[in-house]
Amino acid sequence: MRLHAPTLLALPLVVASAPVLGAEEAEFDISAGRLDRALVTFARQARVSVNTSVPGVAAARTRGLKGHHSVENALAILLRGTGFTFRLSGETVTILRAPATLPQRRGGKKLDPFPAPAPMPEPVPPPEPIVVTASKRDSLLAEYPGSAHVATLEFAESLRIGARGSETLLRELPDLTSTDLGSGRNKIFIRGIADSSFNGQNQATISQYYGESRLIYSAPDPDLALYDIERIEVIEGPQGTLYGAGSLGGVIRLLPRPPDTHAKEIAGTAGISFTGSEIGYDTALVGNLPLGDSSAVRAVGYRIMQPGYIDDPGRGIPNTNRTSVWGLRATVRAEPRDGFSIEAGLLVQNIGSRDGQYTNSGLGNLVRSSAISQPFDNDYRMIFLTARTTLGDADVVSNTSYVDHAIDSNFDATRPGDASPRLFQDDTKVSLITHESRLSGSGPLLSSWVMGASVVNNVNRITRALGAPDDPPIISEARSTTFEAALFGEASIDLTQRITLTGGARVSFNRLVEEAESLGAAVDLEPRRIAWRLLPTAALSWHPADGWLAFARYHEGYRPGSQRVVGQGETLETKQFKPDELRTQEVGVRFGTSPHSQFYGGLSFAYSRWEDIQADLVSEEGFPYLANLGSGFVRYASARIGGRPLPGLTLEASGFLTTSLLNRPAPAFADLEEGDLPNIADSGGRISASYGADIGGAKLRLDGTVGYIGVSFLGIGQAFEREQGKYFDTGLGGRIDFGSWGIALDVDNLFDSRANRFAFGNPFTLFDEDQRTPLRPRTIRLGIDAAF
Repeated sequence: MRLHAPTLLALPLVVASAPVLGAEEAEFDISAGRLDRALVTFARQARVSVNTSVPGVAAARTRGLKGHHSVENALAILLRGTGFTFRLSGETVTILRAPATLPQRRGGKKLDPFPAPAPMPEPVPPPEPIVVTASKRDSLLAEYPGSAHVATLEFAESLRIGARGSETLLRELPDLTSTDLGSGRNKIFIRGIADSSFNGQNQATISQYYGESRLIYSAPDPDLALYDIERIEVIEGPQGTLYGAGSLGGVIRLLPRPPDTHAKEIAGTAGISFTGSEIGYDTALVGNLPLGDSSAVRAVGYRIMQPGYIDDPGRGIPNTNRTSVWGLRATVRAEPRDGFSIEAGLLVQNIGSRDGQYTNSGLGNLVRSSAISQPFDNDYRMIFLTARTTLGDADVVSNTSYVDHAIDSNFDATRPGDASPRLFQDDTKVSLITHESRLSGSGPLLSSWVMGASVVNNVNRITRALGAPDDPPIISEARSTTFEAALFGEASIDLTQRITLTGGARVSFNRLVEEAESLGAAVDLEPRRIAWRLLPTAALSWHPADGWLAFARYHEGYRPGSQRVVGQGETLETKQFKPDELRTQEVGVRFGTSPHSQFYGGLSFAYSRWEDIQADLVSEEGFPYLANLGSGFVRYASARIGGRPLPGLTLEASGFLTTSLLNRPAPAFADLEEGDLPNIADSGGRISASYGADIGGAKLRLDGTVGYIGVSFLGIGQAFEREQGKYFDTGLGGRIDFGSWGIALDVDNLFDSRANRFAFGNPFTLFDEDQRTPLRPRTIRLGIDAAF
C-alpha cells in the first residue's frame, strides 16, 4: 500500500486480524527521511488507517522507527521533533500539527509532549489528493516535476459522456489537439508535437495506455468509449526515459475502475441524440460480481450509433457518414494472498463508418460529391495480464498484453477523365506485444525511485489495392517489424526539505525489419536496421511554500529511423530514413495543489528541438509515402487557473500559445514559403464552469464549456498550406441525480458552427478541390442512467 499525499494519508488497512489500536504491539522497520513516506510504511506495518488534514507533512523529516512498539508509542517516536502530533479516534490515527509551546509542570519539567487526548468526533475526510500514476512511481501532482493533467470521472459521469470517446479528452484536458478524419482514424497530438495530418506506417508521436497496457504503437487513436473509466492522465513532453520510442509529445493513460471484491453492482445508461433531423443512440451496461472473498469480475458492454450529417446529392444519399460503435471490456481480479493481486482482461471495440465526414464544395454547407462511398473500419482487440505484489519495501508491477488491430480505409480514387470509378483500399493489420516489469519504492537516501525492463514487438502488415470498386487488384504488400528491448530507471533525492533533484535514463535496443511480399523480388536485400539509444532526463523541483511547486526539466524522446522497400521486381531497394529526436527544456510553476485549495493553476513554457522529423505524406497522385522533413523547433507556453469561489461552483480557464518552424528543411522541402509544422494551432483556450447543488431530495449538476482552437496548416509544402482551425467548440449540459438513477441533457456545438476543423478528407482529390471537415452540427442528447 502507498500513501499519495502530503495533506491526506488515508489507507483502509484495518482488517479483522489487525491489532487493537494503541494496544497490541507490532514490528516496525521505518527508515529516516520524509515524514509522509515514513507514514506510508507505518500504515502498512501497523495495519491501521492514517489520516491528516493539516498541510506540511511532506516537508517534515523523521528519524525513523525500529523494533516492537504499540501504535501509540510508535507514533510518539516517529513524530518526535517533526512538529506534528496525533489523535486516536476509533480505528483511525489523525495527524495534527503540534502546539508551538508546551506547558510546564511545577519544578520546570515539561509535560509529556504526546499525551492521549480525549476522544473527539470523527472528522469529515478531506478531498483525495491528485496522484499521477503514469509517472510509474505514483507521484503526487503536487510533487511531480513536469506538466501533467488528471481528469477524474465520477461513475455516473462516465455513463453520461462515455459515448463521446476521445472527444472528451480533447475537451476536458488542455494542450491536446487532433486531426479529424473521423472516429477511430484520428491522430492525437500533445503540446504541439505534430508530425503530419495523414495516416501511414509511421509510429505515433504519443503513447496511449489502458491501465498498464499499451494501446498503440504505429496506429491512429482507437477512440475507446469512456464508460466506466475512472481517471484520465496526461503527461506532457517527451517521455522517452520511462516510456521509450514514440512518446515524443507525451503519454495518455486511461484508468478503468477495478473489479470490487466486496460489492455486487449493475448499472446502465441509454440515450437518444439528435443531429439536425438525424437520430442516433447510445447504450451501455456495467456489472461487477464478487467471486468469493478475494476475487471479482467487472465488465462493460456498449453500443453507439452516431448520426450522420454529410449529404451526397449526386448519389442520392443523405447523412452518408453515419458511424456505429460497439464494444466489450471485462477484467477478472484475484487477491490470493495479502499484498498480491493479479488482473486478466479483454478489450474489444469495433468502429464502422459508412463514409467520410468531409465536404468538397468549398462552402460552409454539409454536402459532398463523390463517385463512390468511402467506408472505414477500425476493429480493436486486446488481452492483458497484470500482477502486483511487494518485495520488501518495494512495489512490483508486471504487465503483458497483446493487441490485434485491423484498420481498413477506402478512398474514392476517381480522377477527372476516368471512364469509370476507381477505389483505393488500404488494409492495415497490426500485431502488438508488450511486456514491462518494474519496481518502485522510497527510502532514506532516495525519496522515491523506479526501475524496470520492457519489451515491445510491433508488426504492421499493409495491403494496398487500386481499381474497380467491386474487386480492385493489389498493387503492394509490405510487412514491417519493430522490436525494442529496454532497461530504465528514475529516482529523486531530497537535497533539502523543499528542493528535490530527479534524474534517470533509459537504454534501449531497436531492430527494424522491412519485407516486401508478393512482388516477385529476385534481388538480395538487407532490410534490417539495428540501433542502441540512451535517453536521459533530469529535473529540479522547489516547494517555495505549501501548495506551490516550481520546476525545471530536461527530457528526450525519439522514434527509430524507419525504412521502406520501394520499387518492383528487379528494381526493389531499401530506403532508410533518419530517426527523429526531440529534446525539450521546460520550466513551470503550479499553485493550489493542496486538496483544500480554493484556487489552483499553473504556468509552463517548453522549448523543443526536433531533429530529422519523420512524417507520413501523400503525393499529388494521392498515394501515401514517408519522408524526413528536416529539423525545426516548437515553442509552447500554457497557463491554467481555476477556483471554487462559491460552494458547489468551479470555474476554470486555460490557454496555450505555440510557435513552430521547420528552420532547417530537408532538400526536398527547401523552397517552402511557410515553415510552420503541420496541424499545430498557433493558439487555443478553454473556459469552463460547473455547478452542483441539492434540490429537495435530488442533486443537480450543470456544466458548460467554450473552447477555441486557432489557425493551423494542413501540411508541409505549398500544396498543403491550407488553413484550418479558427473555431469555437461549445457545450452545455446537466444531470439530475435521484439517488439510484439520473437524467441528463447535453447540447454540443451550441451555436451550430460550420467552421473548418480539418482541411482534409480524401488524398486522391485533395489537389483538385477545397476539402473541409466542418464541426458536427448542433447535437442534443437526452439520457437516463441507473445503478443498483
